[in-house]
Amino acid sequence: MERIKNHLKKVKTHHVISTLAVGGIAFTVLNFNNPSLFTDLSGFVLFAQEEIKLEQAVQVSSGDIGSNGKIDIEKDVIVNGDLFSKEIIIDKNSTINGNASFNKIKLHKDAKILGAQTKPVQLPIANLPEIPDFQIGTQNFKFEGAANTLSAGSYRDIVLEKNSRLELSGGVYNLRKLELRDNSILIFNASTTINIQFKLRGHDRISILPGLNLKPDDLKINYIGIRPKKEKEEKEDDDDEINSEMDGKEKKGHKERKIGRPVVFGKESFLNFKLLASKASVHIGKESTIRGQVLARKIKIGKEGILSLKFYFSIPSKPEDLVVVEGIRFFINVVEVNFTDSATSEDALRIAELINAKILGFEPITNLYAFEIPTRTVKELETAIAKVEALNDTKIENAGESVPFTPEPVP
Repeated sequence: MERIKNHLKKVKTHHVISTLAVGGIAFTVLNFNNPSLFTDLSGFVLFAQEEIKLEQAVQVSSGDIGSNGKIDIEKDVIVNGDLFSKEIIIDKNSTINGNASFNKIKLHKDAKILGAQTKPVQLPIANLPEIPDFQIGTQNFKFEGAANTLSAGSYRDIVLEKNSRLELSGGVYNLRKLELRDNSILIFNASTTINIQFKLRGHDRISILPGLNLKPDDLKINYIGIRPKKEKEEKEDDDDEINSEMDGKEKKGHKERKIGRPVVFGKESFLNFKLLASKASVHIGKESTIRGQVLARKIKIGKEGILSLKFYFSIPSKPEDLVVVEGIRFFINVVEVNFTDSATSEDALRIAELINAKILGFEPITNLYAFEIPTRTVKELETAIAKVEALNDTKIENAGESVPFTPEPVP
């Protein structure tokens, strides 16, 4: 218990630093046919032309959420940001720690919007950027194992097999298809743009990670989702699953080349990027973590997903997750680890696996990661921290508990 007390004194200093960190993502809006409320999307972690759905217990650490159509928020969701949409639905026990602007709202009696509510809202909220034309190549690659690199260029299909790893050197990659199979890792080692014509698919537990001294927004993925013209139709092994993501109208639109093939990432994935899919829907599987931004026609975030626009973090707090020790509050289910400057996201993933945790957020100034663990007692929390300390890892400076932002001593 004394160790906890000492760590909490130190961690207060870190959170003052965290609030000074700067992160931002910007796209230039190219479609000015209709005047919109926003011409800069840099403040949105999610924006959709038609609909956004946040499934049960999703946590949005930072960033606004916007849709020209509907935002549907299921129960037990926490959003640290503002909402902008024509229609908003919020289920029970969900909390919006921000403002909401809308034309129509359905708010459960046990849900809360802590900021101001504004009606009506100017429509459209925003227009998504267009994706510039690009030409794909003819060469296919299937990567296996860990020792793989790929230079910038135009290729056809890139497949990363199960339990494999691929490092991108940086630059512009023009592809027909990018598929990441179970437990695969894609690393970008410099500022990178990936333009994808037809298919983007990530299976379960995949990771897309920045290399050393890079941020999530150093990877931009532009996705169309429409088969190249005059290309002979080929069946993909996941066509049935992808078709289940579309209704009849969408299937017809896809066949007519008006709507893109949906982007699907499986469960427990760790994604770092700016993804633009103006004509396609994006579905992120349950228990996944996203750092960066998703802009798409439709967006669905699976249960217990964690999202953050900014690359410092504010942990969404629930009353049941906070405990008091000697007058100071801290999270019973969060471990913070300060890494050295030489550590990367792969080191953070290794710690997450060690303590059975999900990555909540990252603060670049001190290279600090927050991990959410399934603990409900101080003893369990201390056991998890002890596991990290027992590694004696030279890339780890310290590990400890996490206090809420601007913590106030409890009488």
